[in-house]
Amino acid sequence: MKINKVENEILKTTAIYNSFMNDYLPGLEPMAVKLYLYLVYACENMEEIDKIAIANLFDCDISEIDASMVTLQSLGLITYSQEMLMICDLAQKEIDRNYRLKISNRPDDSFALPAEETLCRSKLQKAVSDKFFAGKMPITWYNEIDLWFEKYGFTPEVVFSLFQHCYNNHIMTKAYVAKVAESWGEKFHIKTLKQLDSYLAMYNDYKKLRDTVAKKLKMQRPMNEYEEEVVEKWHYTYQYSFDIIEIALKKSVSSSNPTLAMFDGIITKWYNNGLKTADEIKEYENNRKKSFTVSSASQNNQVSQKKNYEQRTFENEDFENFYK
Repeated sequence: MKINKVENEILKTTAIYNSFMNDYLPGLEPMAVKLYLYLVYACENMEEIDKIAIANLFDCDISEIDASMVTLQSLGLITYSQEMLMICDLAQKEIDRNYRLKISNRPDDSFALPAEETLCRSKLQKAVSDKFFAGKMPITWYNEIDLWFEKYGFTPEVVFSLFQHCYNNHIMTKAYVAKVAESWGEKFHIKTLKQLDSYLAMYNDYKKLRDTVAKKLKMQRPMNEYEEEVVEKWHYTYQYSFDIIEIALKKSVSSSNPTLAMFDGIITKWYNNGLKTADEIKEYENNRKKSFTVSSASQNNQVSQKKNYEQRTFENEDFENFYK
């Protein structure tokens, strides 16, 4: 016997995980929120999706839909390709995060840590809960803090500074704080407060550079994760200041559709050629222009020489001889 359920399609509901509301919603742009809710709705109702149709539905440009999809994918909320789009299972993500394989003894195994260190970490967790969660920090945050101690070797002072840093940036979602922790621990190998102070001094300079680049390019939205990685490379790896980067940005006047990738190609070429100062780069560019001008002039001269001949003239006698 087959069982069917009679249900009014109009009155059906679409479920949204609480973890989305707590961890992702506060830090998302409005368009990204609208897009995610619609994608969940379309998934549960097995509807076909089309970016152009969604852009028409939201009365926006398709580039806004593309940018929002990149944001959602970078946060692990969706994965997509040309053929398929999938909504990530946030419940499974929580299970994987909180019931992971141990990479060492966990701090909540009291026998694994000295009593003094256990007490220090406990005080840190209470301080974070009181300062940033009004004394009601969710249990999942305790697991995250344990992981940071375990995986990155943070001191308690660094963990508290991590929350303070994200609080100052007005983003306290779990995904964002975890991303910053990963960056500090894996990319910059920060463990102590002294190392953090050195990094934050550089970070403030990076933040000014990022905001200036966005302003010069008249970007109407925050940079996404991949765009920030490009600017981070210019700042931390190449150690280029804005007066150098501006030389590349000024080249946008000759391009109808300038992108960060285009500027990155120019700046990376300078770095690979060992150029370190604005004067060296200006001299390099001037020499390159002169070389191009000489090359173009030489080519034009060759063309003109090929065409430099006298037109032959014919007399009536020539035509008569030809016919004979």
